[in-house]
Amino acid sequence: MKRIKSYLFILVILFNYPVDSFGQNDTIRLNNFCELALKYSEVNRDSAIYYADIAFSIAEKLHQKFYQASILSDLGYTLLSNGDYGTALTKLLVANKLIEDKNIAKDIIITPFFSKYFTSNDPTINRIILLGYIKNSLAMLYGRTENFDKQLSELKEAKTIIETETTDLNLSYTINNNIANAYINMGKLDSALFFQQIVLSIESKIENKNYGGASNKAIGDILFRKGYFDNAKINYLTALKLLEKNKNTFYIALTQFALADTYRKLGKVDSALYYSKAGIANYRSLGSYVPEMEEAYTALALSFKDENKYDSAFYYLQLSKKLSDSINDKEIKTLTNFQNVGFREQMRLKEAEAERIKTKNRTQVLLLLTGLLLFSIIAFILYKSNKMKVKTNLALKDKNDEIEKTVAELKTTQVSLAARNAENELLLKEIHHRVKNNLEVVSSLLALQSAQIDDPSVQSAMLASQNRVHSMGIIHQKLYQGENLAAIEMRDYFIHLSDNILDSFNAEGHIKVECDMPKLILDVDTAISVGLITNELLTNSLKYAFNEKENGAIKISLTEQDPTGNNEGAYLLKISDDGIGKPINEKTTGTGFGTQLVNLLTKQLDGKLTYEINNGTIVSLIFKKPKSVRA
Repeated sequence: MKRIKSYLFILVILFNYPVDSFGQNDTIRLNNFCELALKYSEVNRDSAIYYADIAFSIAEKLHQKFYQASILSDLGYTLLSNGDYGTALTKLLVANKLIEDKNIAKDIIITPFFSKYFTSNDPTINRIILLGYIKNSLAMLYGRTENFDKQLSELKEAKTIIETETTDLNLSYTINNNIANAYINMGKLDSALFFQQIVLSIESKIENKNYGGASNKAIGDILFRKGYFDNAKINYLTALKLLEKNKNTFYIALTQFALADTYRKLGKVDSALYYSKAGIANYRSLGSYVPEMEEAYTALALSFKDENKYDSAFYYLQLSKKLSDSINDKEIKTLTNFQNVGFREQMRLKEAEAERIKTKNRTQVLLLLTGLLLFSIIAFILYKSNKMKVKTNLALKDKNDEIEKTVAELKTTQVSLAARNAENELLLKEIHHRVKNNLEVVSSLLALQSAQIDDPSVQSAMLASQNRVHSMGIIHQKLYQGENLAAIEMRDYFIHLSDNILDSFNAEGHIKVECDMPKLILDVDTAISVGLITNELLTNSLKYAFNEKENGAIKISLTEQDPTGNNEGAYLLKISDDGIGKPINEKTTGTGFGTQLVNLLTKQLDGKLTYEINNGTIVSLIFKKPKSVRA
């Protein structure tokens, strides 16, 4: 019946909005698919996951990060319930990362779905409540995978946040109750009892009557485990009174069975029987199959058996048999024969005692003979073992001598290889040094040639070529000066490159270049391409961005992007200035060689170049990590 109602609800949602509205209004679509995901979570989890994925893509399109976090939280809980712990953990961790943004709920779109589940008008409170639910789900996942320390850590963090920044008693009740359960799983019953008493104090403040009595029942369970049966009984009776007042039949039956177990431990069979029957009657009123009924009857039968009341034991065992055919046939046969144990049992015990004495005597003789035999066998084994040990020691000595010889040869080879490696490093540094010197010669030749030319456009082209040559020369200089002969630290490189370009344009006094980036290392090939692109973009900024300004600033940054989805990692190069700004579609001035070079190098890096005009020009280049770095 519950499933039919869910399907009717989904049909109402679909018919209340025209089909074409799903394509026209993303806000309506977001609301509808959130509702569908929630409703299907009760009847078909696969469908719930499907609709949640659609809702997430719409929220992502609308830049609604709060919805994204909320959907991922529900999706993670559904996957957790489905047993897909790996995917659930991924979703919940992403949701946890999103919700760390304190402004996530500021510009949220208010939909009927949102209003139903987030009643506060304060975005900060809504963010904290969602954070609490995410951490509670993460804790459940860690508990399912028996990582109880992490489970407890997440729950305690959630408890601190919820109780210091909100007044949400329902969520506080849930988190404290789960902390108590975590301590039970860890076997720390005193700590579990402490937190369950906190839950009890919260329960008295919650208007929802369904909570009434549940905490007393949980406290009783803990006391029962600790062996405090009288105290457990008091809590069970209190819980039963509250539950009967609220007419919570399911928990009433559970509490009655717990009372039956407690009275059985206290030796009060009549009371145990009374509460077992009451619990069974309540379960029957729910119309469900109840394994606890079988357990109650079986436990009573065994209790009567321990007191030698075999008629009653057999009677209750028969009642349990009527509920399930899983009762052991041997146990039924044994209880049936309990009525005839009298004389036959006494005779059997006497015969058994006589046989036991006779067997004991035979056993002593047998043990003596066995001991002598074992002593002979052990002596023989020790003799053979000692002989084998001597032989093995000789073989080991020969092996050790051979290993020592091999180690000596390896050490000699290692020293030789180290010397050869040092020689190769020296040669490689010398090569980089010579390449750098040759590039300096080329740069000097270009400077001399430029001095003989009067045409400003040719001089500009010669200067650009000098800077390109120098950008490569700096790389080879850093290689032979540094310890790593195959990679470049880019922040230091950018600083030296910008100083050289500022000097070539005589702009050191009024243009400032900032390198706001962490230390980052690139391989030589990638560094050369990035260096040439940076050289071109810096040159363009100095040429065109500050024609109408005396002072200005240029910012350079190169950062590593976090891998997401199928993205295996990338770098983002960003160069911005606060100049006059260049329209994106403006026709290129000059020869256009610099632009062609930048485009060619971008393609070589398998990257994407974008321009943005915002208080100046911002040029962004995102390119994939080289395969050697990804590996």
